[in-house]
Amino acid sequence: MAVAELYTQYNRVWIPDPEEVWKSAEIAKDYRVGDKVLRLLLEDGTELDYSVNPESLPPLRNPDILVGENDLTALSYLHEPAVLHNLRIRFAESKLIYTYSGIILVAMNPYKQLPIYGDAIIHAYSGQNMGDMDPHIFAVAEEAYKQMARWEI
Repeated sequence: MAVAELYTQYNRVWIPDPEEVWKSAEIAKDYRVGDKVLRLLLEDGTELDYSVNPESLPPLRNPDILVGENDLTALSYLHEPAVLHNLRIRFAESKLIYTYSGIILVAMNPYKQLPIYGDAIIHAYSGQNMGDMDPHIFAVAEEAYKQMARWEI
């Protein structure tokens, strides 16, 4: 698929922002190779002519259906703004501190005690495969234990 086909009206992108780091914007007019600006509509309704060249097009935003994914590798576009947005949604809105990135567990520090480490949670993750339940440090520990036991001599 040609790059210009992705930068069409109504698709969304991320643009750098000095306060928010990344700001979401909707493409207001199809991009054509050679265009010097990308016409954008910011979420507050402001129109913006964003300077671009084929090597500096802004990162595309993932579809809303992927917002809050529990595994970053499931995102259509995996780049800094997509990762930060997904982690923010999971942490700030859903109060979920763990997210997978493939076999890696990403943890956000909530700076408070959470009731997610008791015996009931340990037993819930015991015997489960990583990915069968929500991301959790106990899922990673269970997977490590299974792998270790598999190689036991």
